[in-house]
Amino acid sequence: MSELFVKINNQEKGPFSTKELKRLAANGEFSRKDLVFHEDTQEWIEAGQLDNLGEIFSPLETAETRKIVYAIGGGKGGVGKTSLTASLGIGLAALDYNVVTIDADLGGANLHTCMGILDPEYTFYHFYTMQRDSLNDIMLDTPVKNLKLISGACGTLGLANPQYFQKLRFINQLRELNADFILLDLGAGSSYNVIDFFIAADQGILVTTPDPMAIQETFNFLKVAFLRKLVREFKNNTLVLEILEREMDAKRGRMNSTMVDIIQEIEKGDQESAGKINTFLSEFKPLLILNMVHSNEEIKEGDTFKTAAKELLSIDVNYIGYIEYDDNVRKSIKELRPFILDNPKSKASKSLARLITSGLLKKDGWKGFREKHRVIKNVALDAEEYPKTNLRDSSTICSINCMYWGDCEYQEGGLPCSIRHLDPIFKK
Repeated sequence: MSELFVKINNQEKGPFSTKELKRLAANGEFSRKDLVFHEDTQEWIEAGQLDNLGEIFSPLETAETRKIVYAIGGGKGGVGKTSLTASLGIGLAALDYNVVTIDADLGGANLHTCMGILDPEYTFYHFYTMQRDSLNDIMLDTPVKNLKLISGACGTLGLANPQYFQKLRFINQLRELNADFILLDLGAGSSYNVIDFFIAADQGILVTTPDPMAIQETFNFLKVAFLRKLVREFKNNTLVLEILEREMDAKRGRMNSTMVDIIQEIEKGDQESAGKINTFLSEFKPLLILNMVHSNEEIKEGDTFKTAAKELLSIDVNYIGYIEYDDNVRKSIKELRPFILDNPKSKASKSLARLITSGLLKKDGWKGFREKHRVIKNVALDAEEYPKTNLRDSSTICSINCMYWGDCEYQEGGLPCSIRHLDPIFKK
């Protein structure tokens, strides 16, 4: 193959030999989405569309880009799961991965709002009611390259408690989506609907703040998730079920026995089942992210959680990183923009870039450093094209006699309306 000219981040470079392009691809500097000048047609074409460049990317795909479903949960509400999910998706998409974010909070969907999509054309409701056959049919484009969204259906009766066959249909279709990474944003709490999605995913991610109540809720979520997994596996084993359900019925936030004690008790009557539980434990390795971290002391809460999970539940939790507390995050939420787009160089955005490259993609050292800065650089380019809502400077002014609410109790004539964020609901 002759040497080729390429366009990377809209900058023409080259010419490069196949060997040089392979090296660039291995370093994460050249992807299928980048353009190659085709001499025969005299056009710029995406590298992934050229068959003769397949050998450049195929080794990378088998090593790094296996399709994986992440479920992002943790029990406690208000710890930033939705905001984190949106920004994680954007950060991965910035590295040229195909990403789908899914709002699996069936009772209070708001991932679409976080992404600035106020009135999604299709939602999970259309899949739930069989109006659309597959998840692909309700997948929406977002303003971010390589990132798709499947929206939940906030405020729709019945969605918060889907029947088992509906959950099964949803879970089975997840792996049919055309994506490298699929991110499920789970609802708060430890209901079986939330737990079932968490344990069905390829990889669970626990998100918590360092606050004691949030840590406790997340630990309880982890305990219930693993016990729920065991109950489903041993549903026809009366002996094992009796022991597991006793622990499931323990007072919230308490444990009757450690996992070692439970296994030992089961082993007395059923050694084979005890061995299977040990196998499940060796395979169940959730990830942990601390959000809204203020200090170095709070960073250590992740290691404390990991130690407690190992000693009490015999579960190996992988603490992959933290997001620094940042006032910019709250400001971005008010503007309906993911924080990594609202300010790509903020403390929280840099923390997230580091977490993606070293925590999720396992790229350390110089390669990890370079990839972290590539995330920030590419996200900054996306931020320039991302639509602005300008909600901070809303032109909706209180008229006292409001056409929506009549005699509003706020009645701040001449000032921005306190409930102006509901405008899109009325202006359909």
